[in-house]
Amino acid sequence: MPALIAHNFLEDLALALCVGAVVSIVCQKLRQPLVVGYLVAGLMVGPHVPFPLVAGLDRINKLSELGVILLMFALGLEFSVRKLVRLAPTAGFITVVQVGLLIWLGYVVGLAFGWTTLESVFAGAILSISSTTIIAKAFAEQKVDQGLAELVFGITLFEDLAAVIILTVLTTVATGAGLSARLLIETVGRLMLFLAALIAAGMLLAPRAIRLAARLDRDETLIIVAVGICFAFAMAAEMAGYSVALGAFLAGVMVAESGEGGRVEHLVAPLRDIFGAVFFVSVGMMLNPADLTRYWPALATLVAVVIIGKFAGVGIGALLCGNSTRNSVEAGMAMAQIGEFSFIIAGAGVQHAATREFLYSLAIAVSAITTFSTPFMIRAAERTGKYIDARMPAPLGALQAIYDSWMERLRRHSPPARARRFEILILSAMTAFVAIVIAYEFIGESGAAMIAGAAGVTPRSADLLIKAATLGLAAALFGLILRGARGLARSLASGMAGTGEPDAAGEPAIEALGRILQIAILFAVIALMLALTAPFLRPVDGAVALVVSASAIGILIWRSARDLRGQLPAAAQLLLRRFAHLKTAPPPAFPAGGERTLEAGPLVPIQLPPQSRAVGRTLAELNLRALTGAMVVAISRDGGEVILPESAEVLREGDTLALAGATAAIAAARAILEARTNASPQAPPQT
Repeated sequence: MPALIAHNFLEDLALALCVGAVVSIVCQKLRQPLVVGYLVAGLMVGPHVPFPLVAGLDRINKLSELGVILLMFALGLEFSVRKLVRLAPTAGFITVVQVGLLIWLGYVVGLAFGWTTLESVFAGAILSISSTTIIAKAFAEQKVDQGLAELVFGITLFEDLAAVIILTVLTTVATGAGLSARLLIETVGRLMLFLAALIAAGMLLAPRAIRLAARLDRDETLIIVAVGICFAFAMAAEMAGYSVALGAFLAGVMVAESGEGGRVEHLVAPLRDIFGAVFFVSVGMMLNPADLTRYWPALATLVAVVIIGKFAGVGIGALLCGNSTRNSVEAGMAMAQIGEFSFIIAGAGVQHAATREFLYSLAIAVSAITTFSTPFMIRAAERTGKYIDARMPAPLGALQAIYDSWMERLRRHSPPARARRFEILILSAMTAFVAIVIAYEFIGESGAAMIAGAAGVTPRSADLLIKAATLGLAAALFGLILRGARGLARSLASGMAGTGEPDAAGEPAIEALGRILQIAILFAVIALMLALTAPFLRPVDGAVALVVSASAIGILIWRSARDLRGQLPAAAQLLLRRFAHLKTAPPPAFPAGGERTLEAGPLVPIQLPPQSRAVGRTLAELNLRALTGAMVVAISRDGGEVILPESAEVLREGDTLALAGATAAIAAARAILEARTNASPQAPPQT
């Protein structure tokens, strides 16, 4: 049967949308994301699979550019300065950790398979960005917890922002057909000037134009003005040599500043969905099954890197931000996929001849596989979180619960003024460290030859001299980073941990908190430096740096847990002495935020009421840590105190429990502990 081949834009558009509609309906019946359906539709009408319907790849690619522009414009409409500031301490931190880690891992994998330096950098960028579309669809079907959804979507918001920056830098670098220090510096400089000019002009014109159109109260006028601004910004970016995606994204941000972003987003949604579907179909058309057969070892490795790397990066980052183990595990498993931004980054590499086409096919295949696995990962996340919680050693569990409460308080209070100088020290030392590594790559053999001629030594001796100087400067700068991280962590810890009356437990608790905050700071700094210096380091150098850093962080965590276990008895006994009247007085209702603050962190006393459902049950049966994130660190009863009780400890009526955890976790645990049984005593049988 001869194939029906499209010869014009109308036929291409009809084939793409009609086949996409049919396949997407089938996907919905099978409870799979729409993106998968569009990719399959593109594979069907593409040139690489024998099928009786064939669309023109070049014409579809031109149409798909409209999809990219509208997708990026709609994304920009969701951004606001207030939202970014509110989410930056948590979602922004997690994004820095996981994006930096994945870029480095992807780069190392690319070099291991013999790809070029630029292809390896693109591979890392492709793997670093999760799919907001796929996650939103999976969450809607799974009906996940609201707190988890807010955490994950906050991370995807910052990932999208990071993707725009990565795409812009890589697109510009790709036009130079190489990656060097000089090109990178020139690229960043030109980009900053362009952004400053475009944002200044946009802030003057776009919000005013949108407000004027909105006052006319005509949806038709408003959408024409909004889309016109979108394409004008995209055109300006293209004329300046940048991606149209950058211009469209900035247009969305400028329009959102008018205060009419929600209304514009509602009007643009149909256009975004139509041409977004064309974009995903065009992605499927470029998928070549022959490449997958040829590069299957690389495909399997990249899938493993995405699943394991994102689980580790997001999970560890979330833990360091003060999230519970269960929420951190669920967030890491929910984000273990790539999607639309990865296609855009891969397409930019092929378009500018920076990468070969096989990398595009691999990106699509990795996305398809991880998209299929996402619903199963989300369903298994809660069980996995509970499994890890149940097997976590008691000292680490107590450390995490108290750390969660500390981080919650840190987010509610402004950092002390003395912390600013340590932040400046860290940023300055990190910038200098990255600059030295790049400068070393820039000097190269020509610099060694110049020094050899000037100093009258052999080129080999000059090269060793340069290496020694670079290593010495890098070590000194890393020492400054360590000093800054230690000082910043100590400053933050002292500013929020010592609000109670001083006792012997105060100093070890502040030290323990300071160590954990130092871990969080170092983790983010190291991940970011690895991402920035990856193209200029040998993989073995990066691996050594990662192993050494991970070992140091592990030692810090273990020392913090050990020290905290040593000072918890004094802190818990102090708490229980202060609230000893709870054993004889009716249990008061502690409102949210009513924790009694000690030097060991906020510990909340709760007395088990009569007929509590928790009486007679073990801590393992209640499973408070897995269900709520709060932990029982001490129990006071007539026979004395039990510090860090085992999971087999049975609760008794009148026990006073000292709980550690964030406010929401404490509230959830209190609801479980204070719930009363409804069972009434049975009457004796009649005779």
